[in-house]
Amino acid sequence: MTHNSNNGVVVGAGWLGAPLAEHLENSGWHVIKTSRQQKNQKGWVQFNIEQDICDIELTEAVWFFCIPPGRTLEAQSAYQEYLVRSLAEAKAKQAKCFIFCSTTGVYPDEPLHFTELDAFTAKTEKQSRLLQNERIVAESGLNTVIVRLGGLMGPKRHPGRFLSGKSLSSSANATVNMLHQEDAVNGLQFIAEIAVPEPIINLVTPHHPTKETFYGEATKQLGMLPVSFEKAGKEPRIISSDLLLKLGFKFKYADLFDGLQNC
Repeated sequence: MTHNSNNGVVVGAGWLGAPLAEHLENSGWHVIKTSRQQKNQKGWVQFNIEQDICDIELTEAVWFFCIPPGRTLEAQSAYQEYLVRSLAEAKAKQAKCFIFCSTTGVYPDEPLHFTELDAFTAKTEKQSRLLQNERIVAESGLNTVIVRLGGLMGPKRHPGRFLSGKSLSSSANATVNMLHQEDAVNGLQFIAEIAVPEPIINLVTPHHPTKETFYGEATKQLGMLPVSFEKAGKEPRIISSDLLLKLGFKFKYADLFDGLQNC
């Protein structure tokens, strides 16, 4: 289905949702952003299920669910409640499409080449939760697209800063599946504006250097301690973005090292 409407609802206008909303607005979309708190600012509405407040009134819009899943059990429960309520509100407002920001973390941590069509089972509790969230979206009765985003990097989220000096249990030769914020934003808009042939699509940079090479460069850029690894076996886990590329999407930072320069 092609979405001719340029109405958009961004649920969770934070690190990813806020620049997405701005990019959509600059492209001529009419966008509203949600916040749990009342902001009294143009373009913002309150959406707080704890207080049973939902001021979203825009109909026939494309919804983008950009809230990141929480780490604590309480945060994970709240996340799922917002997801379920968002789907219900989207259905009530005759949404054109519901685009769910998932993660490539749903794929097993195995040295394989994964595409959107691959069937797999969860190996960890975290993967089970992520897949359950995707099932909730897929079974909502709405026109949905599940977008599995690669590991996000960009402004205020430099990969070297988070891992400097740490020792990782993964292999130095494992490959990275990363995505710059700008490509995430551009990719989500691209997916919203075209006819996507599959209900799931990977949005991850088609450049997969080893963790040792990537994080070595990341920490070097910042002049910080390098990352060390407990293993050195060959573990090329690749999340394919071939479907998105075939649809015509072009990554701004097709080389992740260029992306590091803009974090």
